[in-house]
Amino acid sequence: MKKSIRKILRVAGTIVLSLAIVLTSCHSEETKKKKKTKKTTSDETETTIDPTDDPTDDPTDPTSDPTDPTDPTTPVVKTYTGAEAGIKLHELDEEVFKYGLDEDIISIYFNIENPESFGVSWPDKGIEPWSPEDDGSDREFIQYVMDTLDQIECDDLEVEDQILYKSMQRDFQLSLDMYDMNYYTSSINSLTGINVELPILLATLVFDDEQDAELYLKMLADVGEYLESLLLYEQMRAEKGWSLPDEILEGEEGVLHSIEVVFENHEGNYMYTTFEERVNALDIDDATKQDLIQRNKEILDTSFFPGYETLYEGMKEIVGSAKTSGKICEMEGGKEFYEKYFQYRSGTNLTIAEAKAVLEQAMYDSIVEIQTLYSGMTDEQLREVDLDHDYTMGSFEQDIEYCKEIIKTDFPDIGDVDYIAYHIPEEMKDNASPAAYVCTPIDDINKNVLLINDFSDGVGGMIPTVAHESFPGHLFQTVYQLQRMNNFYQKNGTTAYMEGWSTYCEDYIMKLTDYDYEVYHANYLYVDLILNYIIASYIDIGVHYDGWGKDEITSYYEQFFGQAMAKRIADAYYDFTLEIPFYSLPYTFGNIYCNKIIDSAAEEYGDQYSMREIHAAYLDMGPGYFELLQEYMPIYVEKQH
Repeated sequence: MKKSIRKILRVAGTIVLSLAIVLTSCHSEETKKKKKTKKTTSDETETTIDPTDDPTDDPTDPTSDPTDPTDPTTPVVKTYTGAEAGIKLHELDEEVFKYGLDEDIISIYFNIENPESFGVSWPDKGIEPWSPEDDGSDREFIQYVMDTLDQIECDDLEVEDQILYKSMQRDFQLSLDMYDMNYYTSSINSLTGINVELPILLATLVFDDEQDAELYLKMLADVGEYLESLLLYEQMRAEKGWSLPDEILEGEEGVLHSIEVVFENHEGNYMYTTFEERVNALDIDDATKQDLIQRNKEILDTSFFPGYETLYEGMKEIVGSAKTSGKICEMEGGKEFYEKYFQYRSGTNLTIAEAKAVLEQAMYDSIVEIQTLYSGMTDEQLREVDLDHDYTMGSFEQDIEYCKEIIKTDFPDIGDVDYIAYHIPEEMKDNASPAAYVCTPIDDINKNVLLINDFSDGVGGMIPTVAHESFPGHLFQTVYQLQRMNNFYQKNGTTAYMEGWSTYCEDYIMKLTDYDYEVYHANYLYVDLILNYIIASYIDIGVHYDGWGKDEITSYYEQFFGQAMAKRIADAYYDFTLEIPFYSLPYTFGNIYCNKIIDSAAEEYGDQYSMREIHAAYLDMGPGYFELLQEYMPIYVEKQH
């Protein structure tokens, strides 16, 4: 995709991709640290060759010139060594951060509070549309970053800079590998698609002053054009025969329905009322308020809602074009794409075979742990496991303050941080997730927004949800790392790292409460870890890589749950997996590896270091792929003393 805004929403309850991923849909998460690209997430494959594998090279051949600069096996001469290595790396880090940042308003809006302090001015364009044209500048920049990294001596860097270096090297290589892989996935779907999340995001933006309202109107004015560009992308997918199956497009709660509900009967829609409420709260004169409100109405009536209607009509024409069942492996080059994009989404370097083994082991370990818990429970506890519980102090705000208080011993201090708790209007309830965190800009740690959908069924068990989104989850992690990270790149984070930490926190927080942790944890292992995460991810691989249908899913899970339950699993996950590939991977692998890294450190260092120090060590490393974090965790634990 042309853009790649940093992750904006961190959603709990149902497992939802962040809007930033769907809205900007870049080649890969790494690309968000580069210019907003003109490519769309995923798609068309490219054969990748290991640059160290030269079939014509024979090291025993005396005619070979060992210093030949064209020989890919010749070690690169490091230009930047010693102290210069760190200086050059941070110069590159800043280049990556600023690349394409001034392309449109939305790319800056959620990243920076005061762009002028970074030498960036507000552009006129609100949201730059996607374009199939590619002038090659993005590929050139990615290659430039790779070439520059090759000139830096990693061994001469400070430890924290080594993590930055290795993260960038891995991420940009993956981005380069995926550059020409296009059209395998879609930005439009019925649950996490841009068509669903963009209105919610716009309707919940906080206005501090008149300029915020003006910037909002510029973004709003470009939504229609942006949606047209997404329709063009879907039409190009359809030309390949890769569009979604008709039953997913036309279903009762399918893609077409999710688009139609935005513009259907839109008089009095929350896009009008929420804007009026925010503008009326500003300290500006009445005439200015009325002017802003009138302009918002005109844009909604002439661009925003018509844009959704155009998208709806265009998607209707796509019905009947699919030449596959929706499985990525049935698309040309699909398996190669899946292998690469899997690594991006999971935050690992695992092969698919290795990933299956990890999931199988996690499934086995979870079942054993549940059995162990059950064997030690009283009859009353066993009954409690099957009941729904409202773990709450009474309200969303009370639960936030409660979580802030009880984490003080086991988690590091971030000081007093401001946040706004925004309750979703009833008109938005059907499209909003149970809760979400809207990231604060990197230059202002006090613009945190927490969204809560009081009408959602997923709000039950509020304390774990609040812990996931706020303290010690997304908000806490974001602020902690903004306060301490010495680079831009890691401040943007990765989905797998952040969701791994937050899902870890929603379970850990219950250890600190007066509730029965064994009862909670047994239910958490079965409902969240096994059903929502492990099974969902294994089915994702089974469907999109191995070509599974419902029969194969049922057959596989009979061994664990029996035929009736296995069939229910197949019915619940199959269509959903076709519609939204890779959906659960960041949560599943993030959770598995975050727990593994922290638990291993606690086991090895628990006698010498507190959980507060171990948690601080994990956060101090910052976001990165999990194999790298496993390597550096012991160093960071020992740095706590």
